[in-house]
Amino acid sequence: MPLDTFDFIKLFLGIIIFIIPGYLWSYIFSKEFRIFERIVFGFIFGFGSSTIIIYFFNLFLNIKITVFSILSIFVIYSIPIIIIFLLSLYKFGLPKIKVMSIDFLKKMDKKYYLLLIILFFSCFLTFLPHILNNYYLPFHVDEWIHWSYSNALIKNGYTTFTNPYIGTREIASPEIGFHISTLIIKSISNVNIQSIFLFMPIVISFFISLTAFNIGERSKNKFGLEAAFIISFIPTTVRFLGPNFYVAVTFGILILIFIIWIAQIKEIQVAILFPILLFFTFIVHPATAFAGLVFIFAYSIFLLFEKTYKIAFWYCFLSVLPFFIILLFSTRWDLWIGYLIESIQGKEIISSLPSIWVDYNQMGLLTWGLFIIGVYFSFSKGKAHKKSLSFLSIIFIILIGLYDKLGYGFPIIYYRSFLYLFIPVSLIAAYALSEIKIYIKELKENKKFKHYKKQLKHLKKILPISISIVILIIGTNAHANTYYYEMINEDEYQDFIWIRDNIDKYRDENHSYDRAAIDPFKASPFSAITGLYIVSSNMHPTYSLKSSEKFKDFIKNECIDTNFLERYDISIIYGNCNNSNLTKIHNKVYLYPGLYE
Repeated sequence: MPLDTFDFIKLFLGIIIFIIPGYLWSYIFSKEFRIFERIVFGFIFGFGSSTIIIYFFNLFLNIKITVFSILSIFVIYSIPIIIIFLLSLYKFGLPKIKVMSIDFLKKMDKKYYLLLIILFFSCFLTFLPHILNNYYLPFHVDEWIHWSYSNALIKNGYTTFTNPYIGTREIASPEIGFHISTLIIKSISNVNIQSIFLFMPIVISFFISLTAFNIGERSKNKFGLEAAFIISFIPTTVRFLGPNFYVAVTFGILILIFIIWIAQIKEIQVAILFPILLFFTFIVHPATAFAGLVFIFAYSIFLLFEKTYKIAFWYCFLSVLPFFIILLFSTRWDLWIGYLIESIQGKEIISSLPSIWVDYNQMGLLTWGLFIIGVYFSFSKGKAHKKSLSFLSIIFIILIGLYDKLGYGFPIIYYRSFLYLFIPVSLIAAYALSEIKIYIKELKENKKFKHYKKQLKHLKKILPISISIVILIIGTNAHANTYYYEMINEDEYQDFIWIRDNIDKYRDENHSYDRAAIDPFKASPFSAITGLYIVSSNMHPTYSLKSSEKFKDFIKNECIDTNFLERYDISIIYGNCNNSNLTKIHNKVYLYPGLYE
């Protein structure tokens, strides 16, 4: 299946359009942000504000979620800041803009050229599994579920919608913010949903690396390049997910690292953003919101030791507000919050999934070694922000150990703690690399080592480069050799698209043709793409699991059992069939009108 490069361009342009209002809003919160910080701010603040507004308008004002309402809310979000910007231009005139000349490019810090290379590499690494497997569809079943739920949301228009897999029962998705954000992307850029699931991981990885750069550049050590580089190797596996998949937790970790960055600013107007960011995180991926809250609390404690009492108070106070709002105004997350409270009290929450095998090679042993060195430096030399990052990583290591060894904790927190751990590990490892360079510089200036100045000068350059090359080789190799599964092949995808686009031609008042028999393993993507209901699925979400073998046998035996179709009220079949009661309408697509038509 060829890549739709035109859709990628449309998505790219849509993202730029979406960033612009948020970029302008950033001036309201701080005049000190740098250009790369404003770009990331524009992206996250845009999604956060728009998603929250859409959610509340739907919840309290009963405004349906449609492409028109999404675009209208984007206009409402954009107009005030554009007016403020135009008034500013009227009052102060046009800002001076540096012309992009050859001389300007020559004078530009080489750091930014390296940053561009790292950002492109991060995007490449994210897309690498698709290139190596020559497969341009979602890899993970969770992606197909989000695909299905996003379609159901726009079809129903409300945040609680009919189960798109079976056509009965209402679903109140705990990750509704992610589905709203997906529809915002689709509405602004006007791309098909396949392109979103294919290309958005690249966009998210780009912003994760750029935010890591911003974090490092706000440090005295200026380790932005190291941070952007190392964080690009955050692993993705089919077990704990990661940046290579377009799933809720991927969007969540981007918001988490954004919170880690913006906490560095230490200003009251920035603290006002925490309720927005944490509420946004919660409706996108609740577990990640708790990770963000843990970081803010840890950071506030270390700020107290630095006697920054006012900021520490406002950070804590404003951060708990969204959780009270959630408890007061919504029951959507009551079940999950109940499970969390029970797990804290020591009740064992049974999970059907096995424990995660810890493989330190996924990040690279060298990165973990740098992390250990960085933890030492952060507590011995670092300030509150670096100490809180090290403390955060220790907390996640403890949470993983408690669940893995003692069964204590909430499964979803355990599953996702690996990804949350990789964020501070990457940042602290990058910080360690910068401290090592400083340490070598101090040795060079020490009189005891005056005879080794030349060697130390070379070591200061060679050692970081050597470490980076080793991380590059190990990390790229680990990404290239990570296992992914393919639920459907591209021919089946094209068949499903044909069904979606043509099934209405065969429907009438007596034949709805909306319930299908298919291999249970492929049921989730089939339903997501076609919009048809399924009867049995043995992949998440599972339906009629006990019947899945019967459905596999039915398809395997060429659909000859007509009574089977009657028993399960099936009217459309995807498979190789040999049954005179069926009407073939496309490759492997059959209709069953019934025996008594």
